[in-house]
Amino acid sequence: MPTAMKNYKWILVAVDYFTKWIEAKPLTQPSAQNIENFLWANIVCRYGIPMVIITDNCTPFANQKIHDFCGEHQINLKYASVWHPHTNGQAEAANKNILNILKKRLDGAKARWLEELPGALWAYNTAPFEVTQESPFSLSFGMDVVIPVELEHLSPRVEAAANFEPEALQTWVNENNDSRRVDLDLLEQKRELAALKRLEHKRRIERYYNRKVNPRTFIQGDLVLKRRLLADSNLGVLMLEQNWEGPYIVREIAGPNAYYLMTSEGTQVPMSWSGDDLKKFYA
Repeated sequence: MPTAMKNYKWILVAVDYFTKWIEAKPLTQPSAQNIENFLWANIVCRYGIPMVIITDNCTPFANQKIHDFCGEHQINLKYASVWHPHTNGQAEAANKNILNILKKRLDGAKARWLEELPGALWAYNTAPFEVTQESPFSLSFGMDVVIPVELEHLSPRVEAAANFEPEALQTWVNENNDSRRVDLDLLEQKRELAALKRLEHKRRIERYYNRKVNPRTFIQGDLVLKRRLLADSNLGVLMLEQNWEGPYIVREIAGPNAYYLMTSEGTQVPMSWSGDDLKKFYA
């Protein structure tokens, strides 16, 4: 990220696998201590101990401190495969969504991302998804969030709550309590329905993808282009910028669908790359 005030230039993101609720925190450095603090304050203290955490293999996550923290709290810590980094696709999708929202809000002032981050999280967490017609907020808490427009143009529920006549207020409290009980009773059903909709959507996408997919395999010495990832870009990147960069040379086959690259000058490219993020370069 572009460096913001107080030298913040990283965003640590966690996304709930089912509800898609996002927690995010700006960091000056992606250190193991900062990540442990985030897991404790933003995850455990707010929502309880998660059963599983899936993360990538970079040093801030793959170290003894995070391993000890998860062991102490009996959290199953798993790492995305270096052969198929899209295993952690939830976080990749969350990063992409947050950056897209920030780009629209910043209007070129990239260093203001720190100020706009809470609003971007609010927008994402309260917006219904097209597939489920439910927002991360509603799937997490069993109710629709009160949005600013309801305060500007009083919605029925806001108008009822704004009546401070003792008798009317008590009636509203009783009705609201009854309504919340119904919402919570139906929450599990709402979640199950959302899960079924996502599963059916995923199956449709898989069927379409499997009809179109052409497996990519490379051998040592092949010239390839590498997909430009979010981490390689910044908030000022234009929508028309090329999605691929290179060419690079396949230096070594790391494993099934995984490759080590180098530049034409012989400089090794950090980490292995999935074949899904590479394509052949034709001079």
